[in-house]
Formats: sequence, C-alpha cells, structure tokens
Amino acid sequence: MADISIIIPTLNRAPTLANALNSITRAIGPSEAVEIIIVDNGSTDHTKQICKHIAEQFPRHQWRYFYDDMPGLLTGRHRGAKEARGDVLVYLDDDILLAPTWLESLKEAFRDPNIVLVGGPSTPAFEIEPPSWLQEFWTAIEGGRECSWLSLIERGDSVKPVDPGYIWGLNFSIRKKTFEDCEGFHPDCIPKALQRYQGDGETGLAIKIKDAGLQCLYHPGVALKHVIPASRLTPTSFEQRAFYQGVSDSFTRIRSQSFGNERRNKKNLKAILRSLKCRLSPSYLIRRETVTPVRQLVARAYTAGYSFHQNEVQNDPELLAWVLRPNYFDYALPKGWQQYL
Repeated sequence: MADISIIIPTLNRAPTLANALNSITRAIGPSEAVEIIIVDNGSTDHTKQICKHIAEQFPRHQWRYFYDDMPGLLTGRHRGAKEARGDVLVYLDDDILLAPTWLESLKEAFRDPNIVLVGGPSTPAFEIEPPSWLQEFWTAIEGGRECSWLSLIERGDSVKPVDPGYIWGLNFSIRKKTFEDCEGFHPDCIPKALQRYQGDGETGLAIKIKDAGLQCLYHPGVALKHVIPASRLTPTSFEQRAFYQGVSDSFTRIRSQSFGNERRNKKNLKAILRSLKCRLSPSYLIRRETVTPVRQLVARAYTAGYSFHQNEVQNDPELLAWVLRPNYFDYALPKGWQQYL
C-alpha cells in the first residue's frame, strides 16, 4: 500500500475542524503514523491553535500546518498536493467524521494498482431535524441515493467500480501521479463577491479521469458522516448553492466547448463566445405536476448563476482566458481581483 497524505483545506471553522481531526485520529490505528496536512485559507479564528493542540496530543502523526490566504478552496487543495509526501492524496472536508473502517478500507481499495480514485458513502449528521422539503432534493441512484446539495451519497454495501463523477471532494482519494497527469482541480468555493472566478472544482478532474479510461472505486467502508448545520437547511442556503452551481456548470460548458482545439487563437475565442449564447435547460427543473416553492427558488437561482457567469465571460476576454487555463497548479486569482471585494 502506498503512503497516504490526508489534506484538509479549512477557513474559520475551528470547532468543526477540531471534531474532524479527532475523528481522523480515532480512525487510524495506534501503531500507524499518517501525514496530515492542514491548509488554513486565511482564518481569523483559533484554527492555528486547534492544529497545534491536536498535534501535541497525537505526536505519532506527521502534522503539517500551512497558511495561505489566496481566496478559494483550490488554495488548500493544490498547496496540500504540492507539500504532500505520500503517493495517495486524500482530500477531506473540515466538517466530516470518519467511520472506524475508513482507513483500512481505503488501504484495501488501493492495493489494486489499477485503481486511481476511491470514494465511499457520505451520510448526514444533521444538527437539527431536517425540513420536510429536503426530500425533494434526494435522487435515487444505483444502489442507493444522493443529495448533491449537501454532498451526501450512498451506493450500497458492496465494493464496485464507479464513475469518477460520483466521488466528491469531501471524501476524495487519488493517486498523486493521476492527480498530476490529469492536471489537478479547478477553482472552487470562491467567495460570493468573487464568483466570476468560480470553477467546477473536482468535476473537471473527474472528466479527465473518465476520458482517460482510468479505474475508480466505491468502497462502502471508506465512509464518513457529513455534519450539516442548521444554516445549511434553509431555502436561502439552497438558493445560494444553486447560484454557485449555475456558475460552476457555465464554467464546465465553456471548457467543454473549447478543448479539443488546443491551438486557440482570437478567431477560436470569438467562436467560443458566440456559442455561449445558447438556451439554458437546468437539470434542476424536474418536470412534475407541482413545482414546489423551494424548487422554484432553486431553479431561478441556478439560471441566474449560469447567466451571470456567461455574461461575465462574454464581456471580459481576460476572464475567458482564466476559464480556459490548461491547469491551475500555480493557482492565484487574476490580477485586479481585489476590485470585486
């Protein structure tokens, strides 16, 4: 089994981070030492102190803390990959709780040298009773169900091959070589004021992995709980999430229309811009006899986000160039980003 490096980007969530780190130590056997990298994306709370305290409590692990305040989740993801010493990069969110089976199951999955990407179930740890309308946002899938709005997914109790699109960033383990060969993640979780720079996160990486025909695995033992606070169980939260998804899908569409034309020139770019003026059919407008108020809110927000990003790109060649970058390994927002704050 290759050495693993756990990478956790975080921003101003010291209490949930503390719980996540403690769950990691419980999932790792007392005789094992694992590299755990925390990338602080500009926290102003006591995140650094939490990391120092837990490193002192569990000195057998290789705790490594880095601070980088360039806005966006990609800061932590790519800084973590750059610093990692392991052959497998394990990306976890800072609001998860690992199952006791998590590490052993992950090691089992990667014993097959043909497997390049591994994920598992993400089930909810609700802080309050969820609203009844949340049921509208669950979707049946093979072996189980998913709620992408809250990064929740269940695909049954058996180990099985899986499309990389079903392995999400809160529980995303990838061979470092594959990560590098497929050119890493795209921008994600950009602050609201900087949404024009939002990308599609792990989606772009998953597309490249799929196009390369590489093998991915769902393992039910690679399981975790995703802590869902009350603040994420409101119509307003889902509205914000839908706007972001619209921006993200616009980013994906622009890149899908572009690549294949490796030699881009001004004529290519103008053709891409013209092709963006297309009719939008958001997948969230599910045809039902009754469209509920929350779904209407979400559909409008998704359309607004998609249209916002398309308009921004059409009116700014530099932003288009940002969207069409081959990769974001040297991630930093484009010059002048501060003017949008």
